[in-house]
Amino acid sequence: MSEELAAGGRNGDRESRALLKQSLATRLRNEILQGRIAPGQKIIEGRWARHFGVAQLSIREALNILAVEGFVTKRHGRSARVLSLTETDIIHIYQIRGALEGLAARIIAEHKLPLQDIESAMSAIQVAVASNDPLKVIDSIQRFHLCILEKTENPLLLDTGTRLIVPLLAFTRMRVQAKKLDASPWVPEVSNHQRILDAIRMGDPHLAEQIVVHITDLFLKAALAVWAQ
Repeated sequence: MSEELAAGGRNGDRESRALLKQSLATRLRNEILQGRIAPGQKIIEGRWARHFGVAQLSIREALNILAVEGFVTKRHGRSARVLSLTETDIIHIYQIRGALEGLAARIIAEHKLPLQDIESAMSAIQVAVASNDPLKVIDSIQRFHLCILEKTENPLLLDTGTRLIVPLLAFTRMRVQAKKLDASPWVPEVSNHQRILDAIRMGDPHLAEQIVVHITDLFLKAALAVWAQ
């Protein structure tokens, strides 16, 4: 076999493996979102490998994808578990988010950074809420908040915020599916997200920070009242 053909074969194998991982991640994500694997439940790799008729390694690779997305937690030497957050966990996450995103808003306002990408993310929230698709709403809200963190160009701020936001919103997706919610709980949140954008636009760094901390507290109260229970 020529080197070119061999390389083509290796590339094809890698592509097939990547597609398989993504396919398995999608199927396992659906099992989680539909409640067939409950929050906190252990995901036994061998069992799901037999269920899907694939190698156990393929399940492990799919779970790695879901860990990055926030749907499962993995510790060295232990089975993956579906993410489960208590009310206390949620409170703590929002408290730290308020501090981090408030700092990000202050940095953006101080440096008068362009806001087109945040404005675009804001528009996406409005469109998603109008479409009454709660999962699209969650995706657009995640984009909005990560965009604010990315804008600072502070990798530690972005990394820390992402580690909080991604699992929190993955858990929110699970609760939305379990409770069969529509997008109505997020209707009031459109104006609150707009207030964040407007506060940054005003250009007063400390005021922007204070407003973001305050609105994040409102987000927490809404989460606890509507979908975190």
